[in-house]
Amino acid sequence: MKNVQGLMKELFGNSCLAYCYSYIARKTDNVKVLTNDVLNGWTKGYIKDDGYVSCPATYLDMMGFKAWDITKVAIKSLAELPEGLQIVEYKKSPDAAASHFVVATKDGVVFDPSGSSITVATGKPVSFRRIWTK
Repeated sequence: MKNVQGLMKELFGNSCLAYCYSYIARKTDNVKVLTNDVLNGWTKGYIKDDGYVSCPATYLDMMGFKAWDITKVAIKSLAELPEGLQIVEYKKSPDAAASHFVVATKDGVVFDPSGSSITVATGKPVSFRRIWTK
């Protein structure tokens, strides 16, 4: 028998990046809007069962945000971010396997899908996602 609740726990428990892309595209923190995007992205195959965003530019396009590429750019502090909203990856330590994504500016975190993530509170920013638009 399939564990539907376990599958949803895995999907949503690891969907921080997907929620951040939705926040960037929609400019809202409305949970229903953001979750609908995650579910639509998952249904269309842009997000894997484990929450990994496998097709980020296509996922953004699905939400009307015209992106043609996304690149990972290493940083050591939020001060290194370009102007505007950016998706930032935090880790508890540079060599940690687990990470957490938030939306931030040079001044700080503006959207955290976990509310107040322990990874953000105790860790450091390690990269951001540069979104190349059409």
